[in-house]
Amino acid sequence: MQNKSKPQSVISGAKPRERLTDRKRASIVQAAVEAFQQYGYFGASMNAIADAASVSKRTLYNHFDSKEALFDAILEELKVRVEQLPKCEFDDSRDLAEQLTELAQSEIDFFTSEEVQAFSRAGLSRVLGEPDAGQQVDPRFFIRRVTTWMKKAQVSGCLLEADAEFAAMQFVGLLRTFAFWPTIVHGEPPPSRRKRNQIVSHTVEMFLSRYAVN
Repeated sequence: MQNKSKPQSVISGAKPRERLTDRKRASIVQAAVEAFQQYGYFGASMNAIADAASVSKRTLYNHFDSKEALFDAILEELKVRVEQLPKCEFDDSRDLAEQLTELAQSEIDFFTSEEVQAFSRAGLSRVLGEPDAGQQVDPRFFIRRVTTWMKKAQVSGCLLEADAEFAAMQFVGLLRTFAFWPTIVHGEPPPSRRKRNQIVSHTVEMFLSRYAVN
């Protein structure tokens, strides 16, 4: 795996009075994210993760008994970020393309963020070498809010009746193809704002040409 620049903090939102054990756990997960990015899941050692987190091996194993447990924790942190995304409520009084554009922009802003990129690289470093681990990741969870929006748009009569989950996966998949995977897999820089707007514009246009009710 390529040595990626270290994110300032991939575990954010700590409270001033947060328990010491919670802070140590967060520090360990952050150290694991950085180690998995730099050395790959299989190349990273528990000893190195403990050193990076400035904790003893005993403390590390008190929180996580294996790298598999750390992988699970990284997935959970990524899910937390998804759940923190603002709700996207369909509004039948607003222009459909305008709403889809806002939805697409929020998706791109999310998966091009430094935190999500770091979590994704860390998780992918295991999945590439151990495909069965990918079965722990339910792709439907990560498009749930878009799926909900699609269903409401269909009920309102603005979108054609179809599999809303499949439509959501198509919509988000188009965005990720150009704004997420090139950075994660090929090490390209995140797309500029101008490029993001172009990706969003073309995605919305293609999606509406298939699903919009004329």
